[in-house]
Amino acid sequence: MTTSPRRTATTVARVAVLAVAAAAVVGAAATPSAFLDDEPQRVTAMFADASPILEGNDVLMDGVPVGKVESMRVVGDQSAVTVTLDPEAMPVHRDARMTIKPVSLLGERFIEYDRGSPESPLLGPNEPLPVEQTGRPSDLDQLLNAIDDPTGKALAGLVTTLGDGMRDNGPNADAAVKALAPAMVDTENLVRVLDEQSATLQQLVDNTEPVAGALAADDGKRLDGLVNAANQLLGTTADRQQALNETLLRAPDTLAQTRGALEDLAGVTRSATPTLQSMRPTTDNLVAISEELQRFADSADPALASSKPVLDRARELLVEARPVVADLKPAGADLRGTAAGLDPLANEFTNRLPGFWNFIQGWALTTNGYDGLSHYFRAMVTVNTDQITHALPPAAPLLDGNPPPDAALPAPEHAPVPQIPGVSPDGAPLPGLLEPGPSPDGGATGLAEEQESGALDYLLGGS
Repeated sequence: MTTSPRRTATTVARVAVLAVAAAAVVGAAATPSAFLDDEPQRVTAMFADASPILEGNDVLMDGVPVGKVESMRVVGDQSAVTVTLDPEAMPVHRDARMTIKPVSLLGERFIEYDRGSPESPLLGPNEPLPVEQTGRPSDLDQLLNAIDDPTGKALAGLVTTLGDGMRDNGPNADAAVKALAPAMVDTENLVRVLDEQSATLQQLVDNTEPVAGALAADDGKRLDGLVNAANQLLGTTADRQQALNETLLRAPDTLAQTRGALEDLAGVTRSATPTLQSMRPTTDNLVAISEELQRFADSADPALASSKPVLDRARELLVEARPVVADLKPAGADLRGTAAGLDPLANEFTNRLPGFWNFIQGWALTTNGYDGLSHYFRAMVTVNTDQITHALPPAAPLLDGNPPPDAALPAPEHAPVPQIPGVSPDGAPLPGLLEPGPSPDGGATGLAEEQESGALDYLLGGS
């Protein structure tokens, strides 16, 4: 029986369409539920196009009815399909899928449901299954409409060519199929592995897409530049191949010298090890020293912070003193001579300073009293009977045998020296309030600061 080319092309096209329709699988999306009970649960799935589905269509899981389509509504540019799932279809995970499929090529539709992987979290209450996890296959009429006259003629020509090629080659094709059987098994295993790793492959595609987009930018000019640069690099490497070979030939000698240098360095490190070990106590002390310095710095911070006003005031004083210093600078030479002339006088005054303070002590002791009017001068005179006797005139002759008037009284062997207040008979100062000598604070007068202040008050007539 003779078959026209057009009928043959149409038949082949239909067979191809049926094969494609039988092999196409689109990912399903389901709305997992986060709780379990004995009542049917409502789950909403978002579809880009749910036109073949009707209310009341079945929901199948592994070929077993587990629910019904309850309602459909339009949400924006998507279709929200609400289904009721039996308890045995629960729980619903976040990676669940729902796919609209036909019962037959021309029959009604149903929703194929996959609850998702157990390790995935559960879908929350009232959380819809996203459109990325739902889908529907292409209808047969859409596939047939895609095969127009040019496509059909091309497909018919392909089939005719295949038929001519297979003529009288049946045994060879049979042998080829038998030889390809192991390869087909391996291919099946490969396809199975690829199917299991679909998520990884999808991630690889997603990661490769930005790179491909970057390379395709500017109409591929960047990629052309990269290729040109690689060509130049390879060309330069090829031009310098001989020099590169010579470098590689010299590399063993260089490595040998490097090995010797490393051995010498190892000897140096072995010699330096004892030195470093002996330095270890010092480095340990450095830690304590650094801590002390840190504490010192912390303690000095308040002082440094408070010293700024003082420094500012000192700067102002220095600025104010600058004209005075400029005026005194010409007289510096004369002042140096004057100071040299005053040096002996200052030394003499320093030597006479104890006597000066003895004078101030005596003066203060004689003027430290006062009455209702003013201060009065006080003096202390020490006398004895011999001094009184010498001060009286000669006595008249006594009738009871006193010496005559002209009889001289025996002079005392040692006439007493008049006593000066605050000074001993031998000229040394007596101990008292203003006793000279080294003071606890090391003053030049030998008096404490309080004693010096009191002495000046007495000398100047203070109370």
